[in-house]
Amino acid sequence: MKSPARTFRWGTAAFAVAALLGPAAGVATAATPVTSTPPVSGNEATIAVGTEDVAPVVSPDGSKAYVVATDANNNVVVTVVDTQADTVTGQLVLGADQWRPYLALSADGSLLYVLNGQTLSVVDTASLTALASLTLPDQARPTGWTPGVTEGLTLSPDGSTLYLAQDGPETYRQYGQGRVLEFATAQRAFTTQVQVPASELGEVAVRPGSHDVYVGSIAGVLHLSTAGAAPSLVGTVPGTATAYDYALAFTPDGSRLFAVNGTGTGAGALINPATDTVTTNLRLLSGTGELDYPQVSADGSRLYVVENDYSNGPSVLAFNATTGAALPDETVSGLNEDSASGLAVGPDGGTLYVGGTVNGNTGNLQIVNY
Repeated sequence: MKSPARTFRWGTAAFAVAALLGPAAGVATAATPVTSTPPVSGNEATIAVGTEDVAPVVSPDGSKAYVVATDANNNVVVTVVDTQADTVTGQLVLGADQWRPYLALSADGSLLYVLNGQTLSVVDTASLTALASLTLPDQARPTGWTPGVTEGLTLSPDGSTLYLAQDGPETYRQYGQGRVLEFATAQRAFTTQVQVPASELGEVAVRPGSHDVYVGSIAGVLHLSTAGAAPSLVGTVPGTATAYDYALAFTPDGSRLFAVNGTGTGAGALINPATDTVTTNLRLLSGTGELDYPQVSADGSRLYVVENDYSNGPSVLAFNATTGAALPDETVSGLNEDSASGLAVGPDGGTLYVGGTVNGNTGNLQIVNY
């Protein structure tokens, strides 16, 4: 295993456990209640979990990682990894791969939601069985148009509602408007949806302690309210309409929203969701580069973003989550993968879980003690 270049910031791990947003592809976890036993750290290792599109989430106690990836037969597979023994303890095949997967874990770690193209699966993590697999409601579209691809999944802090982002329907060189769907977890049913003024969407994020949902898109960062019977569009955050901010992450207290450009410019924005204003235009890279999968640490002090440098391999970049200032001494580089496809920050505050691919055909979960 290569030795990642990094410095250790924590003398004692921060044990406050809160919402960690990120995607797989797109990845999200609901806010976790404080427990009397501090979460454990992962043990450094690289574990094979499939072939590509690797996306991880971590259990509230840090003892397990749930990793979704495609396998050699082009199936989507959930793999359970014991983060202490670095062993695979179970796998569940969910069916043929439709599109890169997205996943969300319930606050108590008992339910895993996997979005695979037009299919949403509900997985019981204790028995590792699929409790339900549901097809998304059909998307209104003209005859001959195909449904838009799914682009994001997140769970409300109280665990009652999933929010799914879907691109607009398309045909040759024509695109319709995207939508955000609501899924009631208790009823296991899609309940409502709202069309949004953008054809191409990105990640979706719920502001902790609120009824506010934000969606990255080609038209800017969109703000939705879910306080009513159906989601409603509040507006677009000014200054983001041409920024292509597709990837989103909230701080655990909901006071700051990070939006990361998805088109290789190395830019981003720090947004105050109380006023929907960009407080800082971020320069996350000095040059250009592909950035994705933003995550905020459980103590709210750090923003982590994956840089996929296809010449030198992927890195995890660190930033001050209050100011957005880069912290180059805390960069994690020298990862074993050629490209990264997902990132989770462990609930212990000091472990990073990176999903990635080697040579385009081996999918790994790499655990790094940061």
